[in-house]
Amino acid sequence: MRMKLLRKGLLAHIVKPEFDAVSDRSTVQWKTNDLKALGVIGGDASLTYQVYIRGATTAAESWRLLEEQLNWNTLRNRLIVTKKLHNFKMEPGTRFAVHVDRFKELALQMETIGETLDETRQLVLLLGSLMAEYRMISTVLENTANMTLAYAI
Repeated sequence: MRMKLLRKGLLAHIVKPEFDAVSDRSTVQWKTNDLKALGVIGGDASLTYQVYIRGATTAAESWRLLEEQLNWNTLRNRLIVTKKLHNFKMEPGTRFAVHVDRFKELALQMETIGETLDETRQLVLLLGSLMAEYRMISTVLENTANMTLAYAI
Protein backbone atom coordinates (compact mmCIF):
# COMPACT_ATOMS: atom_id res chain seq x y z
CA MET A 1 0.00 0.00 0.00
CA ARG A 2 2.88 2.32 0.83
CA MET A 3 4.43 1.64 -2.58
CA LYS A 4 1.11 2.36 -4.29
CA LEU A 5 0.91 5.73 -2.53
CA LEU A 6 4.50 6.44 -3.56
CA ARG A 7 3.81 5.60 -7.22
CA LYS A 8 0.78 7.92 -7.22
CA GLY A 9 2.80 10.70 -5.57
CA LEU A 10 0.70 10.59 -2.41
CA LEU A 11 3.23 9.28 0.10
CA ALA A 12 3.63 12.69 1.74
CA HIS A 13 0.05 12.42 2.95
CA ILE A 14 0.86 9.64 5.41
CA VAL A 15 4.17 11.11 6.57
CA LYS A 16 4.10 12.89 9.91
CA PRO A 17 4.10 16.70 9.48
CA GLU A 18 7.30 17.13 11.52
CA PHE A 19 9.17 15.04 8.91
CA ASP A 20 7.62 16.88 5.95
CA ALA A 21 8.10 20.61 6.43
CA VAL A 22 8.02 21.26 2.66
CA SER A 23 4.35 20.50 2.00
CA ASP A 24 1.70 23.15 2.57
CA ARG A 25 -1.18 21.20 4.07
CA SER A 26 -3.71 24.02 3.80
CA THR A 27 -4.03 24.22 0.00
CA VAL A 28 -6.96 22.84 -1.98
CA GLN A 29 -4.57 20.65 -4.00
CA TRP A 30 -3.22 19.09 -0.79
CA LYS A 31 -6.70 18.37 0.52
CA THR A 32 -7.78 16.83 -2.82
CA ASN A 33 -4.72 14.60 -2.91
CA ASP A 34 -5.26 13.70 0.74
CA LEU A 35 -8.74 12.42 -0.13
CA LYS A 36 -7.21 10.42 -3.00
CA ALA A 37 -4.67 8.91 -0.60
CA LEU A 38 -7.46 8.14 1.87
CA GLY A 39 -9.31 6.38 -0.96
CA VAL A 40 -6.24 4.32 -1.85
CA ILE A 41 -5.77 3.26 1.77
CA GLY A 42 -9.44 2.46 2.24
CA GLY A 43 -9.61 0.58 -1.04
CA ASP A 44 -6.51 -1.51 -0.37
CA ALA A 45 -7.37 -2.37 3.23
CA SER A 46 -9.22 -5.65 3.68
CA LEU A 47 -12.71 -5.61 5.14
CA THR A 48 -11.25 -6.73 8.45
CA TYR A 49 -9.24 -3.52 8.75
CA GLN A 50 -11.67 -1.13 7.05
CA VAL A 51 -13.71 -1.24 10.25
CA TYR A 52 -10.87 0.46 12.12
CA ILE A 53 -10.42 3.33 9.64
CA ARG A 54 -14.00 4.14 8.69
CA GLY A 55 -14.07 7.24 10.91
CA ALA A 56 -10.77 8.64 9.61
CA THR A 57 -11.01 11.95 7.76
CA THR A 58 -7.41 12.18 6.53
CA ALA A 59 -4.94 9.75 4.99
CA ALA A 60 -2.51 10.29 7.88
CA GLU A 61 -5.20 9.48 10.43
CA SER A 62 -6.25 6.29 8.64
CA TRP A 63 -2.61 5.23 8.28
CA ARG A 64 -2.01 5.82 12.02
CA LEU A 65 -5.11 3.80 12.94
CA LEU A 66 -3.99 0.90 10.73
CA GLU A 67 -0.49 0.99 12.21
CA GLU A 68 -1.90 0.90 15.75
CA GLN A 69 -4.13 -2.05 14.91
CA LEU A 70 -1.39 -4.01 13.17
CA ASN A 71 1.13 -3.34 15.95
CA TRP A 72 -1.42 -4.52 18.52
CA ASN A 73 -2.02 -7.69 16.50
CA THR A 74 1.72 -8.29 16.25
CA LEU A 75 2.10 -8.00 20.02
CA ARG A 76 -0.89 -10.26 20.53
CA ASN A 77 0.55 -12.84 18.11
CA ARG A 78 3.86 -12.78 19.98
CA LEU A 79 2.11 -13.36 23.26
CA ILE A 80 -0.01 -16.22 21.89
CA VAL A 81 2.87 -18.07 20.23
CA THR A 82 5.21 -17.56 23.20
CA LYS A 83 2.54 -18.85 25.56
CA LYS A 84 1.98 -21.91 23.33
CA LEU A 85 5.70 -22.62 23.39
CA HIS A 86 6.01 -22.34 27.17
CA ASN A 87 2.93 -24.50 27.76
CA PHE A 88 4.04 -27.10 25.20
CA LYS A 89 3.97 -30.61 26.69
CA MET A 90 3.91 -34.06 25.16
CA GLU A 91 0.43 -35.54 25.20
CA PRO A 92 -0.09 -39.16 26.31
CA GLY A 93 -0.20 -41.55 23.37
CA THR A 94 1.74 -39.22 21.07
CA ARG A 95 4.69 -40.67 19.21
CA PHE A 96 8.04 -38.98 19.74
CA ALA A 97 8.40 -38.08 16.04
CA VAL A 98 4.98 -36.38 16.01
CA HIS A 99 5.87 -34.45 19.18
CA VAL A 100 9.15 -33.28 17.63
CA ASP A 101 7.33 -32.17 14.47
CA ARG A 102 4.89 -30.11 16.56
CA PHE A 103 7.81 -28.59 18.43
CA LYS A 104 9.57 -27.70 15.17
CA GLU A 105 6.35 -26.05 13.99
CA LEU A 106 6.21 -23.92 17.15
CA ALA A 107 9.89 -22.99 16.77
CA LEU A 108 9.15 -21.93 13.18
CA GLN A 109 6.19 -19.83 14.37
CA MET A 110 8.52 -18.13 16.87
CA GLU A 111 10.96 -17.41 14.06
CA THR A 112 8.13 -16.00 11.94
CA ILE A 113 7.25 -13.43 14.61
CA GLY A 114 10.91 -12.45 14.98
CA GLU A 115 11.78 -14.44 18.10
CA THR A 116 14.50 -16.82 16.95
CA LEU A 117 15.30 -19.56 19.46
CA ASP A 118 18.93 -20.61 19.63
CA GLU A 119 19.72 -24.32 19.53
CA THR A 120 20.38 -24.61 23.27
CA ARG A 121 17.05 -23.06 24.20
CA GLN A 122 15.22 -25.28 21.71
CA LEU A 123 16.90 -28.34 23.21
CA VAL A 124 16.01 -27.30 26.77
CA LEU A 125 12.38 -26.63 25.82
CA LEU A 126 12.07 -29.89 23.86
CA LEU A 127 13.55 -32.02 26.65
CA GLY A 128 11.41 -30.25 29.24
CA SER A 129 8.27 -30.97 27.25
CA LEU A 130 8.72 -34.74 27.24
CA MET A 131 6.59 -37.11 29.33
CA ALA A 132 7.99 -39.08 32.29
CA GLU A 133 8.58 -42.09 30.03
CA TYR A 134 11.28 -40.15 28.22
CA ARG A 135 13.07 -38.78 31.31
CA MET A 136 15.83 -41.40 31.05
CA ILE A 137 16.56 -40.35 27.46
CA SER A 138 16.42 -36.76 28.58
CA THR A 139 18.96 -37.41 31.35
CA VAL A 140 21.32 -39.21 28.96
CA LEU A 141 21.10 -36.38 26.44
CA GLU A 142 21.68 -33.74 29.12
CA ASN A 143 24.89 -35.48 30.22
CA THR A 144 26.25 -35.97 26.70
CA ALA A 145 29.12 -33.65 25.79
CA ASN A 146 28.70 -31.39 22.75
CA MET A 147 24.98 -32.10 22.45
CA THR A 148 23.25 -30.65 19.41
CA LEU A 149 19.57 -30.39 18.62
CA ALA A 150 20.02 -32.45 15.45
CA TYR A 151 21.63 -35.27 17.45
CA ALA A 152 18.86 -35.24 20.07
CA ILE A 153 16.14 -35.45 17.45
